[in-house]
Amino acid sequence: MGRIIIPSEEDVPRTADVVIIGGGILGAATAFYASRAGLKTLVVEKRDGLATLTTTASEECFRAQFTEPENVAMMKASIEVFEHFAEHIGIPGYDISLHQQGYLFLTNRPDGLVTLRRLVERYRQAGLDDVELWDEREVRKHYPWVSEDVTAATYRARDGWLSAHELTYGFAKGSSAIFLLRTEATGFVMDGQGIKGVQTSRGLISTRNVVIAAGPFSGVVARMAGVELPLLIVRRQKAVIGHDDLIPQDAPMTIDINSGAYWRPEVGGAALGWAIDEDPTPPMDSVPVDWEFAAIVLNQVKQLAPFWEQVIARLTRDNVYISAGQYTITPDSKPILGPHPEIAGLHFNLGYSGHGVMGSPEGSRMVVDMMLGRMKVEECPFRYTRFAEGAGRPSAEKLVI
Repeated sequence: MGRIIIPSEEDVPRTADVVIIGGGILGAATAFYASRAGLKTLVVEKRDGLATLTTTASEECFRAQFTEPENVAMMKASIEVFEHFAEHIGIPGYDISLHQQGYLFLTNRPDGLVTLRRLVERYRQAGLDDVELWDEREVRKHYPWVSEDVTAATYRARDGWLSAHELTYGFAKGSSAIFLLRTEATGFVMDGQGIKGVQTSRGLISTRNVVIAAGPFSGVVARMAGVELPLLIVRRQKAVIGHDDLIPQDAPMTIDINSGAYWRPEVGGAALGWAIDEDPTPPMDSVPVDWEFAAIVLNQVKQLAPFWEQVIARLTRDNVYISAGQYTITPDSKPILGPHPEIAGLHFNLGYSGHGVMGSPEGSRMVVDMMLGRMKVEECPFRYTRFAEGAGRPSAEKLVI
């Protein structure tokens, strides 16, 4: 079982097969697959606990409804892990609070049914054949609270949400890695062979392999090795509404496909969000929130789910909670996975562009497989070199949760 400690300098192992920088969901998942492969694995995390920055601010959802084959394949494989997580990590009964209540993409456009029929066909071409297409009558048959303006929807039953905190700690506990909290990576030591070690706030750790999985701080860490990653960091906010009997707890993750605003049930209430366009920001340890955000997103989601009007009418300030995190966005909105082409031993697991929780199992497995030579780098559609190769063009996927 993995050890999670706040170490003294004497507790810090001075050698490792791989050092992972970042103790969020991606760092923990990478540690799981690396240690299961027999590598002596250390994770360094500058904060007081695992999953306390971007992971904890996540909407904690997962979906396979993508139109690009590489995204579909990654998410389908990851969902398989979620569905059998306790068995996967070898801890019987381990619970990640899996809710497979589906993802429902709604539209009120007059041509909605025609448009979504084309979208479903693209899903099928990408390898996803279990998405349902509903007309307005079928939508309301399943979910009577949907607005009469809705003209069509897509639905996939195996999509849903989970506890990202429990997922992170499950990967950590199921590994044999050591997780060093309050331990910051401050630089790299390199020689003619590439990476030689990681300098930390608790001293040097010698290693020939490093994985940068530091979320919005990944670019900062990469610069210590002289690498400039093509990343934009943007704020994303989340509103949580406390218990209200009017919010249907059997609802799916519900997204207005036109605007991108979304909501889902959450412990008697709901979690809501909207990827409103914002200017890039520097990476932050504490991301500020706007209290107006709740009103903005509520005003949007009520358009296609009118029961929100009644919830809003009786909503009080003490029943609204706002938090914020940061997306780490690449030019094509897909992660950067695997080795740097010129610095031997430097690997990446970052840039999921808002899809880190849902892609964490398969993406992390791929990183470890490339490190061990079990997967050829050129076979990975998320390889770092795709940008230089001209393959990393802007994605057709919308940046929705």
